[in-house]
Amino acid sequence: MSEQNNSVKKIIIGVIAVIIIAIIVFYFIKPIIIQDELPKPIVIDTQHQPTMGNPAAKVQIVAFEDLKCINCARFNINMMPYIKKHYIDTQIAKYTMINLAFVEGSMPAATAAHCLYSQNKALFFPFVEYIFAHQPPENQDWATIPTLMNFASQIPGVNMDQLAKCLLENPYDQLFQNNLNQAKTIMKGSVSTPTVYINGILVNPLTKNQIDKVIEAVK
Repeated sequence: MSEQNNSVKKIIIGVIAVIIIAIIVFYFIKPIIIQDELPKPIVIDTQHQPTMGNPAAKVQIVAFEDLKCINCARFNINMMPYIKKHYIDTQIAKYTMINLAFVEGSMPAATAAHCLYSQNKALFFPFVEYIFAHQPPENQDWATIPTLMNFASQIPGVNMDQLAKCLLENPYDQLFQNNLNQAKTIMKGSVSTPTVYINGILVNPLTKNQIDKVIEAVK
């Protein structure tokens, strides 16, 4: 009986040891290995850019996008719900969109989004989400004031008169030029959208698995 008890104790101790080692590997060694595999972070200026999520979050996801970009629409439809559910709504990360108006004809759409942002910051992301969900083909000249006004009318709380005035004034040319200049610098002249960084680390490939991997390394 004594030998049996000793055997059981040894098994229990062995199991506990394995669990402890697994915890150490998962929480301490694995993140270090992942960090070694990732590129060096870069500095991105996100001041005055639309951001949602916990302002105090240690993880910042930054997406360079264009509202006429079809791949941006796919990213927002297929991946944003996952990012929002697992990282934004859980307070783990904050999410910043840097709006590029470099696709032909996209300037009015970018302007409309920032007109709403200046009107009420809470209007920006619902409007962007609506555009990406209803985006016509990229080769169509759809980003006109009537179409954008119609899109905006679907968002509760929009002051339509204020939006129309802002669209006619077109006050954000310099902002979009600054955004594009920053994108060119960061991407070494070859701008593409969507391009996503997490704490300055490029997410490549842009997949859910890679997003998980980078966040695990930096959080």
